Amino acid sequence: MHPQKPPEPGNLPPPIREVSKLGDVLSKVIAMRGIGRIRGDRQLADAWKSVAGPEIAEGSRPTTLRNGTLQILVSSSALLAELVSFHKATILARLKAEHPSLKVRELKFKLQSRG
Repeated sequence: MHPQKPPEPGNLPPPIREVSKLGDVLSKVIAMRGIGRIRGDRQLADAWKSVAGPEIAEGSRPTTLRNGTLQILVSSSALLAELVSFHKATILARLKAEHPSLKVRELKFKLQSRG
């Protein structure tokens, strides 16, 4: 093996100006790869199934949670009307009680488009 010569003064890498914590770097990588979103989507879906019950969960699914508003796609207009009229307040109360870390303040239901 030949010993390596030190780099010439003009070929030095730029000095490190900022050192990041490993946790910060990993958080950025996870966000860039979408890993956190996949886990968050699964958490939302599991929470929805647990509070909505199997019959309602079969015809609906959570899509986004932004600024405390959870949007739910619903497969039929009949189920949409039932959710808005009869189940919204109860489901929201259960979400707040059983999944407080999600910080859901409002539910919005949207009819799933076909096509």
